[in-house]
Amino acid sequence: MLPVTPTRYPQFWRAPGLPAWRPIVAALVGAAMFLLVSTVVTLVAVFVEAYMTGTDLIELIESMAGGSFTPGIVFANSLGLALLVPVAFLLGRIAGQRPGYLSSVVGHFRWRWFWPAVGVALVGIALYTGISVLIDGVDSLGLQVFPYSWWLFLGLMLVTPFQAAAEEYLLRGVLLRTVGSWIPSDRVAFVVAAVVSSGVFMSLHAASDPWLNVFYFTMGMLLAWLTWRTGGLEAAVAVHVANNMIGMAFVPFQDIDALFDRGEGAGSPAVLIQLVFVAAIVVVVELMARRRGIEAAGPRQ
Repeated sequence: MLPVTPTRYPQFWRAPGLPAWRPIVAALVGAAMFLLVSTVVTLVAVFVEAYMTGTDLIELIESMAGGSFTPGIVFANSLGLALLVPVAFLLGRIAGQRPGYLSSVVGHFRWRWFWPAVGVALVGIALYTGISVLIDGVDSLGLQVFPYSWWLFLGLMLVTPFQAAAEEYLLRGVLLRTVGSWIPSDRVAFVVAAVVSSGVFMSLHAASDPWLNVFYFTMGMLLAWLTWRTGGLEAAVAVHVANNMIGMAFVPFQDIDALFDRGEGAGSPAVLIQLVFVAAIVVVVELMARRRGIEAAGPRQ
């Protein structure tokens, strides 16, 4: 059940013959699967960590609740999200369309468009990272080799692309469309759906620092705008993957306990500089999409 007129991504589940309740069911199933998979994977990691290290199970859980993570838990968190990629395609089927239409309005993932977007995103994020290191100094990264560094590095490099893609398919895909399907106006549907999905994206990071929340919410809005303007998730996935891959590459060589503190004071106005770079990447990618004739509305007639 597809739209009969050219329709942009957020409203693609607003189609004749597609009941309004189906996107809601898809979103609810997605939320349940997210909780189930992430909980199961994290619990398995906690039990393995407790067994391997001899740490008391309750003590380990309490330290996690306080924001202290071990290498195994960090990897499990990314793995749990990565496993949700196939779930997202199931949700597209539940919503009433062929799963390929969750990737884009043309019915499939546009790989030839994805890779150039990845290139632009990698250059932009690498440039920001390089400038930051030059300003703060290499010592500010606190890099050193730990006993777990190399296995964690390899593991994160393997699962992070899927973890980032899963977040895009669930938030800029399923949730954006669920909200957008209820609103007749294209622009209003985008704005409302983008705000809702970005708010959820922000809340899932569980930060109490206002600057970090500004970063997560704005990042969500930029990726939602890119999805709306390019008619698919490819570009948003590209930016998200590039951002996370470069960031996660340092994690195995840093003090993990200090890395995931999102409490008040953990962020600063410096996040605005990173957002400027991300916004520039988004603008360049969107301009590139227009020059390449990437379809922003579908399906193809």
